[in-house]
Amino acid sequence: MLLLLYVTTVSCVLFGGSSAEFFEKRMCYGRTLRLPFSFTPPLFNGQLYFTPKNGGSRKLVMDKDEAKESRLKISIGSVELTDLTERDEGTFSVSVDDAMPYDVIKLQIVECAYRMYRNYGKSYSYTVPRQTEFVDFTPLHGEDLPRVLWNRTDPQDNKGSRWQMKGFIWEIKNVNQADSGYYNFRKKDNTLLSRIRLTVKENNRHYNTNVNERLLIQNPTFVATWTVTFTPAGEVENNTLMEAGNLVTDDSRIRIVPKGIEIDPVNIIDSGTFEFRDQQGYLAQIVIVEVELEPLPLVLHPYVYVAITGGIIFAVVVCCCCVKKCCCKNSSSKSHESAPETAAAPAVYYHDLIEPAGPSYSVAPGEHTTTSLEPSVEPLGGQEGDPAPTFGSDCRSSDPVPKFELKRQPIPSAVPLVSDSIFCDVYTSDKLNFL
Repeated sequence: MLLLLYVTTVSCVLFGGSSAEFFEKRMCYGRTLRLPFSFTPPLFNGQLYFTPKNGGSRKLVMDKDEAKESRLKISIGSVELTDLTERDEGTFSVSVDDAMPYDVIKLQIVECAYRMYRNYGKSYSYTVPRQTEFVDFTPLHGEDLPRVLWNRTDPQDNKGSRWQMKGFIWEIKNVNQADSGYYNFRKKDNTLLSRIRLTVKENNRHYNTNVNERLLIQNPTFVATWTVTFTPAGEVENNTLMEAGNLVTDDSRIRIVPKGIEIDPVNIIDSGTFEFRDQQGYLAQIVIVEVELEPLPLVLHPYVYVAITGGIIFAVVVCCCCVKKCCCKNSSSKSHESAPETAAAPAVYYHDLIEPAGPSYSVAPGEHTTTSLEPSVEPLGGQEGDPAPTFGSDCRSSDPVPKFELKRQPIPSAVPLVSDSIFCDVYTSDKLNFL
């Protein structure tokens, strides 16, 4: 994928009565700088100079139509400087007829590479452009010239190394800080197709533990030849615990296990930073350990327990008294509410009973007989099975037997009407026992 080209025209200045354009240009690393058409042959017939940004001496890069730099491509109507790098940052000036040179272009190189990150020990892969013919590498913080890692004309040259091209996949295994840098994927004519900036960082772990517990600090990878240093919390000087996979400390609590370093039991002095480095000295892992003291058991004075017990007893007594008082108050309120203010006299109704069609009997004057609550009367006509009147039943019977002319006495008003009264209506008759 092609990277963007940034070009900014800044100002125009006058030189010796003639006008000339002055450009400030920002170009991506690896791109191509094209000079303005007015500085290309056959229109331009002079010299092109370059002065480095770092203050180096001015040098001639083009004399009329002849290139003095291998990366400068000249043709009719075109002048190009290919494969730009940081060394190309500076000022380009021109001179005509051996006159005093004047500046025409100020060039700044900017980094447009894709930024990628990996942790130590991981693998990195990237799909390269199909026209890629070779891959070169420049260290991240080095001034070295690019080093070719892979060439399609000799793909077996890097066989067995950690860098491999599988089809169109570029892969690096077990990366470390030495792999941090720029990877350029170029065409056969050295044209830059793609650029990657890879940064390898150390792994980070954090452990929180308590005093007298067991702690296992795991290795970055399964490789056992680590050099481990320890810097106590709050200090700057470190102590070596393990060198090239061998334990060098005399602390009996520390020992090497297959997966890492074991500390048993942990002490408060183990708080700090552990650093793991490989045999080349590259930092693979940083471990921060924080050890906390175990909480002490709560011990109280005997008087405190007595005070707590007394407080609990007092609270229970107060609660019981409050509950009892509330219950008594509620009971009294309910009693007053249930008692009627004045017993209302029940309404008394008098009904004239309809005399039956059969023979009737009258009660002789002067005789007064009161009916029993449960009278025992023989059934008429010798019929058995007719039940005698029972408690709570209606005093008037619907059976076809001789009816009596009865007179209901009024119920005294002093007796309240209640639904569960055991008395039926009381009737008087002078001839109740006619049998």
